[in-house]
Amino acid sequence: MFAPAPSVAADLLLLPSALLDALSDLVLVIGPDARLERLNRAALRRLALEPGTALADLRPVLGDRLHARLHAVLVGDMPLPPAPGDAGSLVALGQGRWALVLPATPGPAGPDLTSLPADEATVLRDQLERLAHEHLHWFESVPVGLVLFDATGLVLQSNARLAQLVGEVPVDLGEAGRLLRGLLGWGEGALDGLQPGDGSGRVCQLQAPASLSGRWLRARVCCSGLRQGVRRYLGLIEDCSAEHQRDQAEQMLEDLRGIVESSPVGIASLRGFRVVHSNRRFERMLQVPAGEALGADIRRLLRAGTGEAADTAYDEDGPIGAALSDGGLHETEIEVRGDDGLAHWHALSIRRIGPPGEAPQAIAVLSEITRLKTQQVELEHLALERERMALALGQQADRTRAVLDSVLVGIVTADERGRILWLNRSARRMFGGDLGDFLGRPLDIVATTQASHPFRRTVALFEALRDGEAVQFECQVQACDGRTFWIVGNAVATQGLDGRREMTFAMMDIDQRRQAEARIAEAQSSLQRIIEAAPMAIAVCDAATMTVQQLNRVAAGLCGVASPELAIGRTPGQLYAPQVAQRLHADFEAALAQPDGVTQREYVLSRDGAEQVWDARFLPLAHAGSRVDQLLMVATDVSAQRAAQKAELEAAIAQREMLVQEVHHRIKNNLQGVAGLMQQAANRRPEVRPLIAEVVGQVQAIAQVYGLQVGNTGLLAVRSVVEAIAQSVQRTFGHPIELQLDQHEGAPAWVLPEAESIPIALTLNELFTNAVKHSASTEAPVHCRLALQADAVEIVIRNAGRLHEGFRIDHRPATVSGLGLVRALLPRRQASLTMDAADGWVRATVRLGPPVVRDGAGAAAAARQSSAPSSAPSPSTSPATHASARQEHGV
Repeated sequence: MFAPAPSVAADLLLLPSALLDALSDLVLVIGPDARLERLNRAALRRLALEPGTALADLRPVLGDRLHARLHAVLVGDMPLPPAPGDAGSLVALGQGRWALVLPATPGPAGPDLTSLPADEATVLRDQLERLAHEHLHWFESVPVGLVLFDATGLVLQSNARLAQLVGEVPVDLGEAGRLLRGLLGWGEGALDGLQPGDGSGRVCQLQAPASLSGRWLRARVCCSGLRQGVRRYLGLIEDCSAEHQRDQAEQMLEDLRGIVESSPVGIASLRGFRVVHSNRRFERMLQVPAGEALGADIRRLLRAGTGEAADTAYDEDGPIGAALSDGGLHETEIEVRGDDGLAHWHALSIRRIGPPGEAPQAIAVLSEITRLKTQQVELEHLALERERMALALGQQADRTRAVLDSVLVGIVTADERGRILWLNRSARRMFGGDLGDFLGRPLDIVATTQASHPFRRTVALFEALRDGEAVQFECQVQACDGRTFWIVGNAVATQGLDGRREMTFAMMDIDQRRQAEARIAEAQSSLQRIIEAAPMAIAVCDAATMTVQQLNRVAAGLCGVASPELAIGRTPGQLYAPQVAQRLHADFEAALAQPDGVTQREYVLSRDGAEQVWDARFLPLAHAGSRVDQLLMVATDVSAQRAAQKAELEAAIAQREMLVQEVHHRIKNNLQGVAGLMQQAANRRPEVRPLIAEVVGQVQAIAQVYGLQVGNTGLLAVRSVVEAIAQSVQRTFGHPIELQLDQHEGAPAWVLPEAESIPIALTLNELFTNAVKHSASTEAPVHCRLALQADAVEIVIRNAGRLHEGFRIDHRPATVSGLGLVRALLPRRQASLTMDAADGWVRATVRLGPPVVRDGAGAAAAARQSSAPSSAPSPSTSPATHASARQEHGV
């Protein structure tokens, strides 16, 4: 080791010269000037060196490696690590001194006296005995405890001081007490790392048990050498209690200083009037620069801080001096003006802590009380303000009672025991007495016999309510004049002007309102019974959500539920089929769009296999000046009325049809009679026969149309009209006409409206007549093809012949006969006429589309719909809001 523990170096210095000379190892002590200061006898005998030898002269004796190690530690303090095989070790002795310990060459133990002369052997023996005696004397006289023991735990030697420190020392350390074993590290393996001559050591510090001394002990243990292969250890044990106490005192003093410096109060230690110590807080409170308070007079610091140089409190015989001399306590409050210009208040406390004398010890403490002073001033202001407020509250209370006396609401104030403290004029009128009749009396004197009456539960209300909380009540009151009536009010827990709790009752007479409510309830009950007994369906729905709020049993039956309660809260979408619900939703919207009128609708519902007709009226309901919030629906079963109206209508229609048929029959007969007369005139006047024959054909065509209408209650089929006109022309001219029918797939049964039947019949009559007259052969028949298509009717009339060169039908003028008549009679919309010639045949094509022709099935349904009865609007319904509709639905 290059730098052993300081304790080992101290052990070497403690050894006397005689003991150092008795060591077999060579010991050389080199001073800070790089010269030998001391060497033992073994070194003198073997190395032949003397004290004062320079380090440079030691190279031949020590060798280069050991010399270099010595030079490194003496010159540069950077010791070289020992190389393998290096002999000796360096021990730092302090103050620049180093000891070089060289192991002795192994040989027989002890000096060989037999080889010496008798006189030298005697002298050497005397010296050895003297040395042994000196060693024993030194071992016992040292002020520390010493113990020499080997690795087996055998105690070879110990002095009396050790027994004083740790108690009795046994021969074997295994039998020693815990204190000695702990100090020496015995049994802990702590000594295994110590080697002889390496300068290492173990230091331990423990406290002795209270049974011994309770002192603190420090032990240093080092390996002193090997004897017969067993290591020996030297232990030094000393009392370090004083040092430990000093360390503890210093630590406590340091902690105390930290506490004082970190304290929020200013603390100063006084010797008489002089400050011997203070923390920084004390100086800052008195506006003193750091460090200037030390040694200053406390009176001068206080005068400078407060600015009161003439204050007698800081004189020699003032309160501070009296407190220091009498051992009392001086307390006061001082005001110090800070750097910020603000006043800071501090509480000053000076107490003597030592005996009296010329300069007794004392402690001065400064505490910040600026906030407390500020709060004190604020509290004084608040107290003054409270007095003013109490006066104002008293005046306000008088004014409040004057106001409360004039209100129509009864006000009663009771204390915690339920006794009346005050009541206003309205309450006195309610209770039927004067103020003196009720003051101090319990409030339950006007209560009925009901046990849970609020006036009998005043104490319970006080316990249940906190200040400011209120509870509402409604009860009967029995006045002193015998009246019994209903009141409603609030009970509020408050505090009076004297701070005591009070209960204030505010009451209102609701006897008339209760009677009105009873009448309203009775009226509502009667109305409900009427609604339930009514033979019509009545329901009230919410205007926003359309949910059912109220309905009677008839309406519940319409909804398909067993009882009205099952329909409450449900919408039409949840009660009816989707188609019915959708229509009801649309009718609701229409009714809400007209809030000032009644909306009428008619529904055909299927129930139990039979159709029922219900007439429904929708009326929006709203309070005056507010939006509509409900919708009233009243529905009446009008199935019997509608059946009667239908039977009456069918009878009228049958009578009308019969009259129309009779009229048509007579028109046909008259037309045929006119045609006969015109035929007779033609026979008498041959020059006008062609013209009359053409007119006769037209009259016959019209007669055919009226003939078809006889016995037919509907519209005329296109096929029937074409066949009738073809037969009429064939009978008139005796020319054959062949009729061909083409019924296309999906084609409807086309019919002619009444307004279009005669023009179309005349058109066909002219085309057939032209085909017969202009036919190239009297024997070749005229062909007619009737094509009933899906979107139109096409009539093609074909005869043998040809057309003039450049013939165009659109160039023919409108006349009363021929193609001109055809162009004049043909409808303008969805009707066309074309003529062409090919292969010796002339073809005329008439194409008719809706609305000139109609679908027979659709026309019949429209006729039935138009003939259905319509309800007349009620007198209260405006034309803008009245509507009538019929639609069949299944429920």
